[in-house]
Amino acid sequence: MRYYRIAIRALFALVFIGGGISHFILGRAQPEGYAVFADTALIPWLSDVWLSFVMPNIGWLTIMLGIYQVACGLGLTTRRFVRIAVWGMLVFLVFITIVGYGFPTESFGEDLLKNRSITIVMAMLLLPLLASPPADVEVVRSPSTRSRA
Repeated sequence: MRYYRIAIRALFALVFIGGGISHFILGRAQPEGYAVFADTALIPWLSDVWLSFVMPNIGWLTIMLGIYQVACGLGLTTRRFVRIAVWGMLVFLVFITIVGYGFPTESFGEDLLKNRSITIVMAMLLLPLLASPPADVEVVRSPSTRSRA
């Protein structure tokens, strides 16, 4: 499990830091590219919110999203912040699962495969990082469970 934790932390740190940097760049270079997310939102009113609030404010929202993703990625590099970073990543992945990736589809199965499955898999890969304490956390035992010498 130790090597799994190391590998997943490194992989997700790279993915989230890279994703954050890409939002800084794409938010300036191709802000109109974010409009497709309104097309695949699972909740109909979210599409309206996306088009009426997110798209007119996409410039500063992509900056905030970039900061959020970079912070989550950097959080995985320090044992002290792993759990906070994982929770932050899970919140982001749940949101992306609801919004989708904007790929056009003709059926629910195709939509699940193209717009939702990767984020569900990513979230499942992160869950084991919440299950066990980080290596630097000392387990404190009560006096009654300590062995006597």
